[in-house]
Amino acid sequence: MMIKRLMTALACCLMAVGLGAQEVSQMMPLSDKVLLLSATQVDDGIVAVGEHGHVLKSSDQGKSWRQIEHVPINVLLTKVVSVGQSVWAVGHDTSIIYSADGGESWTLQFYDPDRQLPLLSAYFIDDKSGFAIGAYGTILTTHDGGENWQDDIIHDELDYHLNDITQSEDGYLYIAGEAGYGFMSADAGESWDVIELPYPGSMFGVLALSDEVVMFGLRGHVLVSQDQGQSWQNVPNSNLSSLFGGDQLNPSELILVGANGARVRYRDGQLTTLSGSSALEIGDDYGAVLVLDNGSKMLLLGEEGTDIQSLDTP
Repeated sequence: MMIKRLMTALACCLMAVGLGAQEVSQMMPLSDKVLLLSATQVDDGIVAVGEHGHVLKSSDQGKSWRQIEHVPINVLLTKVVSVGQSVWAVGHDTSIIYSADGGESWTLQFYDPDRQLPLLSAYFIDDKSGFAIGAYGTILTTHDGGENWQDDIIHDELDYHLNDITQSEDGYLYIAGEAGYGFMSADAGESWDVIELPYPGSMFGVLALSDEVVMFGLRGHVLVSQDQGQSWQNVPNSNLSSLFGGDQLNPSELILVGANGARVRYRDGQLTTLSGSSALEIGDDYGAVLVLDNGSKMLLLGEEGTDIQSLDTP
């Protein structure tokens, strides 16, 4: 059940039905125990988002959570990102919500339920310039913090779903997509070049380290580029569970998580399976991870809400 729901939210295999009219997220006593798909650090706090437009905030590194009231949307939120006190969350019904005060209050910036199209990820270069991406090659761009969004498709012929976006230290932008395609921009998103990956399946995430870019996705595939996306190498992985989310542990290392309790560490072209994460084990499915306490712990997000686990010593 969880894998199907994550595939729906992250890979857009099943399209969400649009709401006839905008609805406000409802307060629930167990909102931290339902599907959560993304979290971001905001100063000393954490903001997490997920099912039914729920926005949660923690001031104790994920040990306890409170639900934010008056969130102006009631759809699955798939990604939350922040720059300082500015926070954006995107989700189904082509929705974008914004907070100027670290996630305490929210306004609706973009909403088009008639399209029945989910946004799946977002990235902001600074507090003005950012991107929201989603199904069928949809890419929205802003240069004024989201007051106005330019609505476009990334390629006239390749309308594949766009699952995740990030920026590397050299300023290049990378998008992970489906069907073996990704995209790269060397000019802050003014134009996009097609990346043909060596694996024809979906990549659900992309992260940048100090000297390489890593894409990860279906059936545990992890691809690495050290030449600005010109070539990609497959990283051997004995765990065939799909990888849905990841976070940077340090400038040269990542934590990746996914289906069946998959939790792996990536460094220098190699994957190390964390304890309790086996290719044969059927465990909780994780949609995202956030590294805590300078790398000693990780916050896992998924079907049952959140879970804090210690990270193995390298």
